Amino acid sequence: MPRTPQPYQPVVEDDYGRRSFLKSTVAMLGGAAFAHTLGSLNSKLLAGDEIDTHPAKEAYPTGKKDETVKTGEFFFPRLKFHVKDRRMDIWDVGPSGDTILRRKLMELTNINASPEPVVVELSDLDKMSKYPYVFMTSESEFELDPKDADNLREFLLRGGFVHADDCCHPTTKGQIHKSDIGENFEYKVREGSKTGIDGDRFFMDYIRMINKLFPDNPMRRIPDNHEIYRCYFNYPKGCPIMQGVDHGAWGLFEKGTGRLMTVVTPGDLHCGWMSRYWAPEKNLDGIKMGINVLMYYLTH
Repeated sequence: MPRTPQPYQPVVEDDYGRRSFLKSTVAMLGGAAFAHTLGSLNSKLLAGDEIDTHPAKEAYPTGKKDETVKTGEFFFPRLKFHVKDRRMDIWDVGPSGDTILRRKLMELTNINASPEPVVVELSDLDKMSKYPYVFMTSESEFELDPKDADNLREFLLRGGFVHADDCCHPTTKGQIHKSDIGENFEYKVREGSKTGIDGDRFFMDYIRMINKLFPDNPMRRIPDNHEIYRCYFNYPKGCPIMQGVDHGAWGLFEKGTGRLMTVVTPGDLHCGWMSRYWAPEKNLDGIKMGINVLMYYLTH
């Protein structure tokens, strides 16, 4: 029996332009098997398989020659941005952490994660928009010129997502300090610091920058019972911290939906991904939280 033709239903763009495309990311990357992936990832990670380590100082690859984005691949790009104090670890620190997280996604999930390193820059919004999930990190303060700041705001409004992670400043490496900013952000000048803030420089500057871009919707501390802490792995006490100042994770919540548009973690999760500084259980905590952020993005 011939099938009855279905009426034509045009695809309608929503208020944020690319949001409809971004919502299809899960199906494109994992298809029907994605739900099964979420059910099996926990047991495989907890098996404690060995993770390779790499030299402490590495040159971050600047990307592959073929800049074409292959359909169905999930990329984990690193954001290049201007850091004020180049004596510190800057935007390209620790590429092995990115490599390990990408490899774990390929090994332990049905997500088709590309192993290729990719670098994006705010000055090229068209290229950056091809990679709607972006990671950035540094030890030091940073600043954006007006065009780059406008591009970052546009990227987030289009449905792009940035996971920012504070690479711990040398004075707090190996230590965990209690936060002193409470539930409301306040830019802190640490007593005795010659450069302004100390221990959480990148974290402070990231929140300050996002608040400037969205003055009517400032970043807030993500509550410990938020779904980002239980969308796959369970963190009833909130964001784990490897080292640094324990401010908890903060996010920009989209008005009307409550969706997290960007997240900044203060506790050097990226060093945990590198799997070379702490016991395997603690490193695994950093990897698991990184996967939670990814899973939150892919399901929202």
